[in-house]
Amino acid sequence: MKKSILAVAIAGALLAHTSIHAVEQAPPSQAVSPAPAAPVKSSFITTIAEAAHELTDAMGQQHDMAKQLEIYSKFEFSPAMRLKLKDIFGTERPFPVQRINGPKGQVTYAAKMKAHGYLDENATAFSWADLDVKSVVSKGGTVVDTSGTWPLLSIVGATVSCTIEKSSMDFKHTRAKNGLWYGAGGLKTGSVVMRAVTPGTAGAKEIFRVEGFATGASTTLHGKLVDLSSGVSIKNIVFGDDRVERVNLGVRMVNMPAQAMADLDRDLRHAHGSGLAPDAQAEVVLTTMKTFGKNALAAGASVVIDDISASYHGNTASIKGRVDFDKVVDADFSAPIELIKKLIARFEVRLPVAMVNDVSRMMAAKQVDPTTPDVAGQIDVSAKNIAGLVIGKLVNEGFAVMEKGELRSTIEIKGGKLTFNGKVVALPGMPDGDLVQVYQRRQLQPAATPAAAPVQQ
Repeated sequence: MKKSILAVAIAGALLAHTSIHAVEQAPPSQAVSPAPAAPVKSSFITTIAEAAHELTDAMGQQHDMAKQLEIYSKFEFSPAMRLKLKDIFGTERPFPVQRINGPKGQVTYAAKMKAHGYLDENATAFSWADLDVKSVVSKGGTVVDTSGTWPLLSIVGATVSCTIEKSSMDFKHTRAKNGLWYGAGGLKTGSVVMRAVTPGTAGAKEIFRVEGFATGASTTLHGKLVDLSSGVSIKNIVFGDDRVERVNLGVRMVNMPAQAMADLDRDLRHAHGSGLAPDAQAEVVLTTMKTFGKNALAAGASVVIDDISASYHGNTASIKGRVDFDKVVDADFSAPIELIKKLIARFEVRLPVAMVNDVSRMMAAKQVDPTTPDVAGQIDVSAKNIAGLVIGKLVNEGFAVMEKGELRSTIEIKGGKLTFNGKVVALPGMPDGDLVQVYQRRQLQPAATPAAAPVQQ
């Protein structure tokens, strides 16, 4: 349970509220096209952000989770903030942390945000069930085990609503001698459902549903090196009568130098507490991240894609791969072209032909007028044409090969060259697959000339 726990507890509310606001404010033509969302005017969001800021200030430079819990258990918001919180949550301390009796030799903290509801000034209604969180801290303060449950969060706007059900979290961390916390944990949600009300109709219609969402991360220390793992899995994404099944994302960063990570943690905390202007602080953070990147690559850090996959009608498309740099030295960081030459990446992509056919049929069904005579036959013809074009382009142009009912491709970057299945495939701006030449050409291009200001009449 970290110093931003109040913000984390309602992160789902903020994200869902922003999405709802964006959909409601967008014209019909923008409802299906990405567009910048209008600024959200909400006392709910503003108050939460201000409360989190007060809590962050109270923590100061303290990053020890056990000590953060003790600080939070005694923390009081400012008088003005307590009034705002009471208006929204019905209490001046919406998420109090209290020490309770626990196992011998351990300190236990419990926190609860009680069920409540709030109507924002923009007519968005928030309601939620009890949020319960418990943290057990070892006698020496080096192990923190946190778990929590949140059965329901509902956000209802004028035309769009979101319901998040059966959420839970479980984290266990151990502090090492270098001061960093290592461990694993994750968040789970039973379902996230978005609904919309069409003007002139009764009731709300489901837009999409996410079932069985889970995300997790772990940090593991191996001697002087650290592995960072993160993953997301979704059982189903349901939209109308169709669905995408078993969505997975698993990525690791391996062989990260532990000392460099400790230095990064220390320097970032110092930058955030420096009192510098935002621009100056951002510059310090950028420099700190660059230094860490150099140390990590020099130590042999790699990115491993264990699994990026999704299934549709029982067929699964997947990507696996790895990104490395070959024998990086300090001088390489002064010449990006040298880093490009030393980049080694390999990705294996598999796409079932059956999935291409299924997606093509779905696209064809949307394109063919349902009143057309022999509509089923027309959809069949259109689906075959779409699938044929896609498969033909991928195979004939060398992007993939056909093997055992799958389109397979091995994408590699080595020595500054990009290849598909061992062959150079012409791409826009890169007919010979040479990344070094692309970089050199861009370096030689003249800088864009700013447009002249309009003449005032």
